[in-house]
Amino acid sequence: MNPQPSPEDLARAARVYAAEQVEWLAPALYAAPLVLSRELPAPAAIDRHGRVYLNPDWLQRLQGDPLPQVGFLLMHEVWHWLREHSTRAEEVHAQPELWNLACDLEINDYVPDGLRMPDFGQGAASATPDKFGLPAGRLAEWYYRELRERARQQAQQQGGGAQEGQAGGGAGGSQSQAVGEDADATNTLVGGDADATNTLVGEDADATNTLVGRDADATRAGGEGTHWDEGSGVHGKPRPWELPADSPDAHALSDFDRQSLREEAARRILDAQKTRGTMPAGWVRWAEEVMQPRVNWREQLKRVVRGAINEGFGQRLDYSYRRPNRRAEIYKPFILPALQGEYRPRVAVVVDTSGSISDRELTQAMAEVRAVLEQPRTRITIIPCDAVPYEAVQVLTRRDWELARGKMKGGGGTDMPAGIEAAKRLMPPPDAIIVLTDGHTPFPAKPPTRQEPTIIWGIWRYGGNTPPKPPCPPWRKRDIVEIPVEG
Repeated sequence: MNPQPSPEDLARAARVYAAEQVEWLAPALYAAPLVLSRELPAPAAIDRHGRVYLNPDWLQRLQGDPLPQVGFLLMHEVWHWLREHSTRAEEVHAQPELWNLACDLEINDYVPDGLRMPDFGQGAASATPDKFGLPAGRLAEWYYRELRERARQQAQQQGGGAQEGQAGGGAGGSQSQAVGEDADATNTLVGGDADATNTLVGEDADATNTLVGRDADATRAGGEGTHWDEGSGVHGKPRPWELPADSPDAHALSDFDRQSLREEAARRILDAQKTRGTMPAGWVRWAEEVMQPRVNWREQLKRVVRGAINEGFGQRLDYSYRRPNRRAEIYKPFILPALQGEYRPRVAVVVDTSGSISDRELTQAMAEVRAVLEQPRTRITIIPCDAVPYEAVQVLTRRDWELARGKMKGGGGTDMPAGIEAAKRLMPPPDAIIVLTDGHTPFPAKPPTRQEPTIIWGIWRYGGNTPPKPPCPPWRKRDIVEIPVEG
C-alpha cells in the first residue's frame, strides 16, 4: 500500500499533472507561487500578486483520487488572474462574495479532460451555471447581474416578512436594505443607468450570503453547491490570510509577468484551436480578445470615465444621522442614517495642443468627451498643454465647450505629464483626469496611486496606424482608449 503523499508533494504533483492535461496554461501554472496555509478558510484561493493558496486540511478531505481534483483547483485559481477578475471587479464596484461566485460560474462551465471538480463530501460541491439554472459560456459580469437580481428579490422577500412582524428582521436586516436607498440617484448623477456595472452601493449582505451558499443547510437544501471566498486575486479585497507583497515566503508576480503569461496562454490556446479545433468557445473568445481586442471605443471611454468618477466621488459619500433617512417611516422604530456628502463629480481634461495637433483632432476629441460628460451636469476643467500647461478653462454648457475651443493655446512641443501635474494641483482635486493626445509625448513612469485621481488616456489613431501608447505594464490597458480620427 502506497503511503499517502504529503500536502506539499500532492500540490507539486498536481501542478505537473494539470500542466500535462492543459498544456496551454502550463507556463502560468508553473509561474504561480504555491502557498500552503491552514489559515485559509477555504480549499484554495489566489491573491492579487498571483500566489495560489491551498489548505492542507481541505486537501485531506478530498474523496477519491486527489490528483485530478487538486489539478483542477490549481487551474481554477490561475484562471482567475488570467481573466483579470480582480481588475474587472473594480470596474463594476462589485460586492466581493457575489462577484466571486459569478467568476466561478464563468470558469466552471468547462472541465478539461483528465481533471475533476473537487469532491469534499458532506454536500460540498463546486458552483456551476447549471446548478443555478443559468446558461453556460457567459461572462462574470452577466452572471453577476443575474445573481444580484436574485439577491435583491430575496432581500425584498425578507424585508416584506420583517415589515409584517417587525421583530423578525432586526436592525441589521433593515440597515442592510437602507444601504442602497440613494444608489439610483447616485447613478443618475454620474450618467449611469440601470445596468449593474454602475452600482456604487446597495448589496443586501444577508441575501447575498444565502445566495452564495454561506448557510450550509440552505446550500444542501438548494443544491447550488458551496462557495468560498477565494481572495483578492478574484475581487481585489485583501484578506488577513494573504501574504504581503514583499513576503520572503513566496515571491509576488509583477504586472509585467502576469501580462506576459496571459498573452502566452492566449497564444497557445489559439494555436491549439487551429491544430485541434476542440477548444471551448469561451476560451477561444478570451484568447482572441487578449491578442486582438475588439472594442467599441466610445463605450469603452464612457465606461472608464464613469467608473473613475464613481470611484472618486463615491468615496466622499457616507451615512450620517444629521439628516433622517427618507424612508424612515418604513423602518420604525429604528432610526437609520442617510447618505450625505458631495454628489458632484470632478473631472479634468488635459488636451494636447502641440504643433502636431490640428483643428480636426481637437474638435472631434472634445466633441466625444463632451458627449461622455454631458450627463453628470457638472463643471469640467480643461487644461490646454503643449510643452507646458496653460490657464485652465471651466466648462458646463454646450456653449462653454464651444468657447473653450477658441481659448486653446499651444503650438509648441509636447509634454503631457506637465499637464497631468497641473490637473493634480487643482483644488479641489479631480476624481478623474482624461488626457487627449496623439501619443507623441513622454509618458509618466508610474501610473497614479490609489490616493491619486485615475488617469485615462484618449489616444488619437489615424487610419490603421497604431499610435504610441503608455507602456503596459505598468499602465493598465483598460485605462487607454484609442480614438479614431475621422475624415
